Amino acid sequence: MVKTSCSPGDYPQFGVLPKEIVSEKVNKLKEWIWSNEQNIPRDRLGLSNSCMLKIIDLVERRRVYFHVYHGIDMSEWNEIALYCFWIAKLQPFFEIAPSGKMAREANEVNAVIAVRTLYSTANRIRHELNNERVKWSNMGNLIHAFRYRDISKEAVMALFENLISV
Repeated sequence: MVKTSCSPGDYPQFGVLPKEIVSEKVNKLKEWIWSNEQNIPRDRLGLSNSCMLKIIDLVERRRVYFHVYHGIDMSEWNEIALYCFWIAKLQPFFEIAPSGKMAREANEVNAVIAVRTLYSTANRIRHELNNERVKWSNMGNLIHAFRYRDISKEAVMALFENLISV
């Protein structure tokens, strides 16, 4: 059914996601993040659960937005790109430094995780399409953009699509 109204009351409210969906999304996200070798061992990486739940909620709201306002289903590629954007923006991860050492700043940790996740997922998809791997040559520039939140959601989605199709 197509809505032609401009009245907000004519549209449903986005509610709390069921635990099963949240659990499924968390597991998928962990698979994407840990599918490649991270430079911070998992046992030294902390996570804010409430922040991760917020990120899942924001991505799912965007999925609804694509469906309601554009009549399209959000692709897995856009989902990955949005998770990377929100990880860089909301910074759910933090490094637990070994005794006597300083932890890296959270914005660096989250930017590296987001960019490595983008690159590794793009390379996995490129491999499935029988394309050569994306080179890591400009990763530093992208980490900088993510670290200082200098990039929009739409730019991350377009960049990720470009990484896959080049």
